[in-house]
Amino acid sequence: MITADKFVHAKRKGKKGGKGNLTATVDRTNAAQGKFPFTEINGFKLKEVEWTVPDKQTRKQRRRAFNAVRTEFLKHIGTTMEPALREMGLNDKQIQLVKKGRAPVGYNVHHKLPIHGGGKNEFSNLILMPIGPHDELHHKVMDPQVAQMQSGESKKVVIPWTDDMVYVSPERKKSQPQKSALIAKALRARSER
Repeated sequence: MITADKFVHAKRKGKKGGKGNLTATVDRTNAAQGKFPFTEINGFKLKEVEWTVPDKQTRKQRRRAFNAVRTEFLKHIGTTMEPALREMGLNDKQIQLVKKGRAPVGYNVHHKLPIHGGGKNEFSNLILMPIGPHDELHHKVMDPQVAQMQSGESKKVVIPWTDDMVYVSPERKKSQPQKSALIAKALRARSER
């Protein structure tokens, strides 16, 4: 059982693998040391950061405050980033949910630097993304490095990072390169107004 002091992102039901597999054991050992055979995962580049575990009370406060921030974040991206939401693959009904401050089924708002690592509830630290790629960021990269960290501890770790607030899979970006360029141009034009 994981206690609040040893917060590690909860695992979801799915495929199990690697038990008894020497390669998987070596991969887990390397991951725990921040050594990965890749520099990018799910379109996020790996970035070294200082991971500092806040005290339990601070983490609880940030998690409670996140409910309101999540709603405002979703409303913000729903009204200002509709082209990116469409590029992400959301339909009209799902975009309407986002505009109301609700995440569509199968999506969640991810802290790029998790609260457990000192992350805050700032829009620049949040991204709307599908649950599958989200869970891989935690389970393959972050969790192995920070599983044993306690309140007040700090160390350099590697985390998946993007400046985006809406996740578009690398496959979708590749299949729609002109559309991505047009959306970027439209967003720049809107910000220059």
